Parts: sequence; structure tokens; C-alpha cells
Amino acid sequence: MSKKFNQQFACSRMMLPEHRSSLQQHNAKTAWEENHRRPFLDEQRQEELQQLLEQAIFKQQRLNFTVLNNGGYQTITGIPLRSDPAAGFIYIFDAGGTRRRKIMAADVVNLEPP
Repeated sequence: MSKKFNQQFACSRMMLPEHRSSLQQHNAKTAWEENHRRPFLDEQRQEELQQLLEQAIFKQQRLNFTVLNNGGYQTITGIPLRSDPAAGFIYIFDAGGTRRRKIMAADVVNLEPP
């Protein structure tokens, strides 16, 4: 009897191709949003990152900047030169020390020494 009961609903397990593609698009969009989601930084963590940045600027130490951009998370290694809170940028020399870059402070999600 259970076999008959299972076969009764076999047709409901099939999915139309347009529904399948719509479901795949939704899953891909959800995965992309999960990879590009900005983490929540509380006040204490923001203050820790600010102190770490100020120390690195003062001591000319190298830092790893984890930045969230359109391609996802990206790690940039460099020596911070100065921060401009009014414009919202952090100016750094890249890892080779040959090129000066600016990073939007709002895009920085983590700082750590290399």
C-alpha cells in the first residue's frame, strides 16, 4: 500500500524547466549576496581598527587591508601613509612600495599585521 501511495505523488516531484532555471538563478543570486555581504562591525571593533591604523601610520608598519568590492573580498598589503576622514580615504604604498594607492575607508572590513 505504501508503494501505491508514493507513486500517487510522483508527478509532483517533477519541475518545469522555467521553474528550474528560475530556482537556479535565485540560488546563484543568494550565493553572490552571501559572498558580498558586509560584516557588521560594532563600535568597539571599529575603534580597535582605527587604533591599529593610527599605530601603523605612526610606526610605518605594513598592514593587510581586507576590502569588500564588486569582486568580493580582496586583501591588499601595504604601508599606510595617512587617512583622510573628511574624504573617507586611506592612502597606502602597495606591497612593493612602488605605487601609491587610495582605499575607501568604508570598504575596509578588517585590518591585521602580515
